[in-house]
Amino acid sequence: MLSAAARREQDILALWDQAAGRARHQRDDALLNAAGAVPTDTIGAGNAALLALRTKLFGASWRLRAACPACHGDCEFTADSAALADGLAPQADAVPPRIAIGGQELTLRLPVLSDLANLAAAPDSLAAAQSLLARCLGDMPSTALDQDTRDRIEAELERCDPGAVIAFALDCPDCSHSWQAVIDIAPALWAEIQAAAERSLLEVDALAREYGWSEAEVLALPQARRAAYLQLAGVS
Repeated sequence: MLSAAARREQDILALWDQAAGRARHQRDDALLNAAGAVPTDTIGAGNAALLALRTKLFGASWRLRAACPACHGDCEFTADSAALADGLAPQADAVPPRIAIGGQELTLRLPVLSDLANLAAAPDSLAAAQSLLARCLGDMPSTALDQDTRDRIEAELERCDPGAVIAFALDCPDCSHSWQAVIDIAPALWAEIQAAAERSLLEVDALAREYGWSEAEVLALPQARRAAYLQLAGVS
């Protein structure tokens, strides 16, 4: 019977198989599917599902890095992905966002995951943002809105789905600059999956060359024993 660590490693490798070498939106879709998210979920709910998947695969302690916008130095920090996921869980009684425009109240639609998939073909980030805004407005053309109204709409959408944007308040250890570091959950999770999968494959390759074992035999080894064999083979 496989240990919990061995099952997690196999899950990581299976995800890597599904997503490696694919376009960004296809890779994100693979992660969201593995997380149990559905196209009608809000962006915040999708992020919560990804964070729960990350906790399942790697544990709650999450080491992150952001570049200081002032001095461009690396700032490392740790977050709790389990606590973040719990905090982003959608509220069942949440009301649709509304905003007054031109003397009438307009009910907005929160962006959902299927909206993001449809934005993959946008030529740039500005066009993608405009297209996403248009989807949230329904019958009202976004081109008829001034910038102030657009800003108010975006602020209301963010208020009603705060999990759509994950940001951390950081202070740079080098220059003391303070800022909000936005973390894009899907690529951050993918970076961890890719690093872990590549590490497993290197270990399989080393032990297969040294002892002639199959991939399945190497992956079935307990972590401590595998580390011992890697040390004996001179590759740890």
